[in-house]
Amino acid sequence: MTEGKMAGKVAVVTGAANGIGRAIARRFGADGAAVVVVDIDADGGRTVAHEIDQAGSPAHFREVDVADGEAMTATLDEAAARFGRLDILVNNAVAYGGGCPDDLDVVGTSMDIWDRTYAVNVRGPMMACKHAIPIMCRTGGGSIVNVSTTAAFRGDVGHLAYSSSKAALHALTRSIAVTHGRRGIRCNTIVSGLVMTEAAQAVPPVKLDILGRSRLTDRAGTPEDIAALAGFLVSDEAAYIVGQAYVIEGGATVNQPWYWGGAEGNPRSYDADGLAGSLREVW
Repeated sequence: MTEGKMAGKVAVVTGAANGIGRAIARRFGADGAAVVVVDIDADGGRTVAHEIDQAGSPAHFREVDVADGEAMTATLDEAAARFGRLDILVNNAVAYGGGCPDDLDVVGTSMDIWDRTYAVNVRGPMMACKHAIPIMCRTGGGSIVNVSTTAAFRGDVGHLAYSSSKAALHALTRSIAVTHGRRGIRCNTIVSGLVMTEAAQAVPPVKLDILGRSRLTDRAGTPEDIAALAGFLVSDEAAYIVGQAYVIEGGATVNQPWYWGGAEGNPRSYDADGLAGSLREVW
């Protein structure tokens, strides 16, 4: 195992077939951890768990459904047995977008979509935590990161099940922190804005343009940005951080809507005088 700040640690990362989950798994591996990833298929159903080496190559596989408590229990048990411990759990698997095309408003969303979304986004993390925590406690504790979204804080014209299920994840994090923090279990939430994953390719250009204008950074986020935060939160450097929600979205949720547009079409301006966010230098 490569020596690094996570050398000797064992991590399980769900939803690691691509995007944020894959970046997190690779970051952990590069930092020296032994990583077991649970890859979720495009339909949000059956998954594959496998160990990855430092280059991100699969070495061990298990078919899993993250919403299946027995299957996730077996995966966590196998990881602990294989490496002798379990230190880190990242709940990143998600039912969203292509896997739930009929996640609409409260009237239009079917109960099947609602139930499946909650099964993956809430029931899955709850059951993973339920089984992982006792394993972690046997070796002195561990760190859990639940991956959420800024959609949990803001309403939308669709994605009812997705946004509300991710809001539930925040309550799960706080409850775990309160009940198990003194037992050495640190549980925190990463609240991600839009990052340029494979799934982002399906976002309409007009929406990407609006999101780009609301952002305060000069570039879009990447999965590696989220992975860097995850790497910090599970490290010993974050030992005093428990039960928190860390928002990482390039500043897109901290400004007023009129920042997005302005006089003469300036995408970052209150007015023609170059105030507040204009691309034009004023000092």
